[in-house]
Amino acid sequence: MISFKDLLGCELYKVNRKNTLLKLGIAIVVIVIAITALCAVIKGVLGEFAYSEFGFAEENVEALKQQIAAAEASQTWLNKLLPDTSIYALKSQLAVYEYIVESGVAAGSVTAFSAGGNIPAFDYYSFTETCMSVVMAVVTIFAVVACCRATTGEYSSGALKMQFIRPINKSKFFTAKWLSVFLISEAYLIISFIVSFVLGVIVFGSGAPNVLMVLQASKVVSTTAFGALVLGMLFDTVALFMSVQVTMFLCSLCKTNSKALVLSLLLVVFSIGEIIETILALGYVGFVGFFSNLNWSSALTMEGPAFKGMSLFTMIPITLVWGALFMYLSYRRFNKLEV
Repeated sequence: MISFKDLLGCELYKVNRKNTLLKLGIAIVVIVIAITALCAVIKGVLGEFAYSEFGFAEENVEALKQQIAAAEASQTWLNKLLPDTSIYALKSQLAVYEYIVESGVAAGSVTAFSAGGNIPAFDYYSFTETCMSVVMAVVTIFAVVACCRATTGEYSSGALKMQFIRPINKSKFFTAKWLSVFLISEAYLIISFIVSFVLGVIVFGSGAPNVLMVLQASKVVSTTAFGALVLGMLFDTVALFMSVQVTMFLCSLCKTNSKALVLSLLLVVFSIGEIIETILALGYVGFVGFFSNLNWSSALTMEGPAFKGMSLFTMIPITLVWGALFMYLSYRRFNKLEV
């Protein structure tokens, strides 16, 4: 019986066919350098551009209270059923402004936690967050393509049949396939994070505002910029791992590589899965979906999760249950695979 170590080593080698890893590394380096150059140019044009995300805190508290009261009074029964984050966002803003006033924090010294990359200010936090959002998309596409090539690709080409002739434990073989893809993808994610962070500090300096995270539109937690980046990296790791699992599940349902690839890219990369869940969801029903729960960062942003009733404390267990289900079904189908 072939050992798991040998199976994993073989799968790691196959992932790098046609210098795939070198090409991916070059693409990531080019992306990071391009973002760095763009930020440097913009900074040079704008000079010492001062961006204050939260200004005039005292005045905004009363204004937001009035907006929230008006929004709640105008809600219909349909608004209460359908996904709607507008009131959530207003309440989150109110919580942030109240925190700033009560804590005596200077408005320009804090920023909000974000689930996506943007550059509202020239500091290493915003820069690293922007770089990682782009790199995460690239790495996720790589992981999806690699998973499809390792399963349905080998099935379509007949390579699996040749490998099954040898004394191979199918469960270990399947584990080696998805684990090799995840390990390589995660390695690129970590390296990209380190490079982006170092470049951000070099270009914009070591200063960055504290980051405010909002829990359930009421509780505000402040952390350092580096702490927020590490937390975002952790969430990206979870999302990458789950994306690999759902891709392997989709591949187990398909026998052709093209069908598995298109389905996986649409649902995982282009977020069609979350769009479908949004369309089908009513009120609190939507928060049991897999894709809507996968973005843990959204539970700490001012915009909030995709559906009413969701929080980080519900998203984590629901995501884990879905992930375990996808793994179980994938292994079950792969072990029954006839070639």
